[in-house]
Amino acid sequence: MKVLGIDIGGSSLKAGLTDVYGVITDKTTISVQELRKGDVVDNIINWLNPIILEHQPKSVGIGVPGLLSKDKKTILEVPNLPEIEGVNLVNQLNIKYPGITFYFSNDANTAALGTYKFCSQVNTNCFGYVTIGTGIGSAVVINGTLYEGGNGNGPELGMLSLEEGKIIDDTCAKNGLVDICKKLYPSYAGTTRIRLESLTPEIIFTAANNNDALALKAFEKLGVKLGEALAIFIMLFDITTIYIGGGISPSFKYLEDPIKEKLKLNLTKYYLDNLVIEEASLGNDSGILGAAALCF
Repeated sequence: MKVLGIDIGGSSLKAGLTDVYGVITDKTTISVQELRKGDVVDNIINWLNPIILEHQPKSVGIGVPGLLSKDKKTILEVPNLPEIEGVNLVNQLNIKYPGITFYFSNDANTAALGTYKFCSQVNTNCFGYVTIGTGIGSAVVINGTLYEGGNGNGPELGMLSLEEGKIIDDTCAKNGLVDICKKLYPSYAGTTRIRLESLTPEIIFTAANNNDALALKAFEKLGVKLGEALAIFIMLFDITTIYIGGGISPSFKYLEDPIKEKLKLNLTKYYLDNLVIEEASLGNDSGILGAAALCF
């Protein structure tokens, strides 16, 4: 049986047919910019129409980068695509495709679920999943079940405050890396290829790959901040395995050591004895696979 997984991202939407083993076929993508050429909801449905009509999936899973109603039918808050806020998308899709079951969840939750169902590296049924990209997403699987909080939108690690007036979303995601680099730059005495004009996370990552000391220092400081955030996450949910995904995950090799050093300072032996912090291995397909996992 094949199902359709749909990943609603900040800049594009991706969809792909997926089987029970996590093998994806018939991928399709559309940019948010293209969706905005007319009614966004109508354009989403029109974009999906060919792949649904051709393959007739029995169910469709959709990962949304925002908050959903408790019944998982209405999109409440999606900062990157506000045009679909308040829309009962399940109802509209059911009208268009009456024989198909549609499932919605937060994209961090779907990524965690996809990791649990399709990732061979997972050998536990209790773990946390943290996405690091434009913001910080988080999810928890406890005894093989996705934990979604009282109203279905938890946990939101990125909304907690580490520094006065700043939330983890601001300090530990991609923009936080850029801010750290900008603060280090004026007092940095060594050589660097980094220039403050048009500085992006990608530029810092490329510089780090070339052993640029300033870029590596920026990642080190970001790792310390992430370690502080993860210590809270670990103790709140009593989990000792964390998978790191999202757009910044290819930089995990620069973040791993400072994260673990900070965790050694912030956690007790109870947590440290079985602590596992790893990069999630589903890569660019995690969004589609996670959404598809809602159907199995």
